[in-house]
Amino acid sequence: MRYIMPFKSALKATFLSCTFFAATAQANSLGLDLAVSDETANFGLFSQTQTPVDSTRYAAHYFYNEPGDRMYSASVGVQRKGMGGNPNLELGLKGKAYYVTQDEQDLEAFGLMLGVSGRYWLPTSSPASLSAEIMHSPEIVTSGDADSVTEMGVRADLQILPSVNGFVGFRYLAADFNLSSDYELDKNVHIGVEVTLN
Repeated sequence: MRYIMPFKSALKATFLSCTFFAATAQANSLGLDLAVSDETANFGLFSQTQTPVDSTRYAAHYFYNEPGDRMYSASVGVQRKGMGGNPNLELGLKGKAYYVTQDEQDLEAFGLMLGVSGRYWLPTSSPASLSAEIMHSPEIVTSGDADSVTEMGVRADLQILPSVNGFVGFRYLAADFNLSSDYELDKNVHIGVEVTLN
C-alpha cells in the first residue's frame, strides 16, 4: 500500500522548497508568468541567474484545468550556453517536485520529474527564441495513486518590452493512474506573458 501525502503537507513542502530556492539563489532577475488556454491556466513565480556560460532558473507553479485537476510544483533548471559551438543554442537539465490531484476519481500523486531542455535564440532584432523540454517521473520516484507522470512542452518567446516577454506554446501533461489510458491533465495550445520584476 502506497503512502499518500496529505494535501496540506504537499503544499507546505512546495512552499518550503520555494523559500529555500529564494533564500539560496543570488538572482539576477525575479518575475512571474501566466499561461492560459481554453481549458487550463498555469501561474508561476521564478528567479533566474545568468552568467556568460550558463543560466539557472528556480520556479514554483500552480496549474489547474477545467475538470478541476490541480498541480503544485517547484523546479530548478540549468542550461549551458553556446552548445555545439553555436552561440545561440542552450541545452540543459531540469528537475521538478510536484503534487497532482485528479478531481473526478479523487486521485493524487507526488514525486520528482527529471528531464532535458533546450533553447535556440533566433537572429531577430528583438530577442526571440524557440524552446522545448521533456520531463518524466518514473515509477521509482512516483508515489500516491499514479505509476508515472510525463510532461512535454514547446514554446516560442518574443520580448515585447524590456521586462515583458510574450509567448505561445503547447503543453502535454499526463499521469498513469491505472485507468483505461494515461490521464491527460493538459494537451492544449496556450498563450502567456512573463514579467521580470527587477
